[in-house]
Amino acid sequence: MESITKNKAARELALTGTSAVLALACAGRIFLLLHAQGSVYTMGIFPLALFFGLYCLWKRALFFEEVFFHAAVRILLAACFAALQVLGFVFSHPGAASAPEAVLWVVCFTPLTFAGQNMLFFLAKRAAGNDAARQRGAGRKGSFPGAFALIFGGFCIPFATYYPAIMAYDVIPQLDQIRVSGLTTHHPLIHTLMLKGCLELGELIPFFKNSDRAGLAMYSLLQMAVVAACFACVYCFLCRQGVSRWLCYAFVLCAAFFPTHGMLAVSVTKDTIYAALTMVFTVFAYELAAGEENPGKGWLVRYGILTVLLLLFRNNSVYAWIVYVIVVSFSVLRKKSFFRRVCILHGAAFLLYLAVNTVMVQAVSATSGTYAREMLSVPAQQIARVAQYHGEELTQGDLEAIAAVWGENLPEYVPAIADRSKRDIAGDRETLRILAGEWVSLGLRYPGEYLQAFLLKNKGMWDLTDVTYLNDVYSYAKGYLQITYPSDQQSYMEALVPGYMRHQKLQPLQSLYRYFAAVDELWRYCPPIALVMQPAFYCYLLLFICLCCIGMKKPMLLLPAVYLLALAGTLLLGPCVLTRYMYPLMLSVTVLALLLFGRADTRSSQYPRR
Repeated sequence: MESITKNKAARELALTGTSAVLALACAGRIFLLLHAQGSVYTMGIFPLALFFGLYCLWKRALFFEEVFFHAAVRILLAACFAALQVLGFVFSHPGAASAPEAVLWVVCFTPLTFAGQNMLFFLAKRAAGNDAARQRGAGRKGSFPGAFALIFGGFCIPFATYYPAIMAYDVIPQLDQIRVSGLTTHHPLIHTLMLKGCLELGELIPFFKNSDRAGLAMYSLLQMAVVAACFACVYCFLCRQGVSRWLCYAFVLCAAFFPTHGMLAVSVTKDTIYAALTMVFTVFAYELAAGEENPGKGWLVRYGILTVLLLLFRNNSVYAWIVYVIVVSFSVLRKKSFFRRVCILHGAAFLLYLAVNTVMVQAVSATSGTYAREMLSVPAQQIARVAQYHGEELTQGDLEAIAAVWGENLPEYVPAIADRSKRDIAGDRETLRILAGEWVSLGLRYPGEYLQAFLLKNKGMWDLTDVTYLNDVYSYAKGYLQITYPSDQQSYMEALVPGYMRHQKLQPLQSLYRYFAAVDELWRYCPPIALVMQPAFYCYLLLFICLCCIGMKKPMLLLPAVYLLALAGTLLLGPCVLTRYMYPLMLSVTVLALLLFGRADTRSSQYPRR
């Protein structure tokens, strides 16, 4: 028996050492390739993942067994993750590595990824299964006024820095609707009316010299208050659920002082309030999944109002919400009384949403601004890629079909964004019919190009080292938050809001925020911060949470993630990956992770058997 144990230990040591050596050899090769291109710093997350994987190998996590799934399933998951990251490198640095070498990297990195995955599954199981820690902290009350005051005070720093507001490029069409062309439903009408109301209120305030600056300042303060209230509400819920006291404090401090939250809180964009509402909706969905069958009338009213606001603040959120409602209804199908209550609740909320939206549209005579081409991002990108790389192979029928949709010129292809490829598409039925036929025809001939077009458009959602969403989306608004607008539209902006002029009294703070959110992102040099700011990290964290719920056999805890998964699906079909588009997922997934894994008693260090 002793001889068998020694042989097993020797085999494990040999496999661990071989895995480490192969991973280090491939990593060295990658760093040499990056150094030759002068872009090593863009891979700051890569060494962090490498060191974590080596640590897990040292802890012999390669041979953990009690980690949710069969080894074959875990190996497949690890291989898929490694393949996506290697593919991201190949896309980011074309020509740097051949296809056989890239495949070799996947093979060599898979054991390292497998060990890291095993460790994360083990830690998640220990954290989520700690009932003692949950019971000790459950019922603890958090101070809503205190959290709100601290977060709102933190938001005042970027507010003072960018007074009266951050005017990003996306606000120009809304200002045009308010001041020139008339209101439409292209942007969420409730948000456009909110901005319009603040500008009109600024005209009524006598002690401000400029009404435009006063109105924009009122908008910023209102949005800051809404977002701070949402964060404070979630903080109180985390406290009641027994999440670690220190994690709750860290949540509030991060909300108050982490630049992303503050800058988006004072940015005139429709995505900020929607993100905060999505975070609170995730909390309500968690409570619905884990709570009692009769949560009380007050809770039902709050949930219904929140649902209506959620649907009003993003036009395409209704698709994700419908998927969520279907899954929730099926999950409680066996409980007839609860099923009836759930259906009535969501049906009433949807009808109220339709009624409120209709009343707003009729009251301000808003016209429909929802264009059919907005839903054609993926087909437009795929056809545009084929036209660019296989233009000489297109038949006369292909050229006629493309001309019928796009006109004389071929569609413009930019891998990271679909706005340019779809902007010339008309929305009439005949055009859409021709486009659908050509899309199917080219897809059958060039499936690889179609897949690559889809992956490149959404690279920010699956590649942890992606930088296309920082620099390659809009040439005039680079950076993490795209807080600027085209220089050639400066005169038009001044015409829309003549009084708007960002003050320049806090230049040091503006420089600090600029290096955080504009072109030269200093955080990319710090791997831990770079990781938590990368949109793809939250997509993988969401999938990890779902896998943990499945592994722990707690399917009801998947319900809060359903809306987020459906929302991610709408983003995959959208025009591009931007931080403000991903912000709802970033907030909500963080809260879900705290609820599931934030109550662990870390004093235990016993690892599972091998």
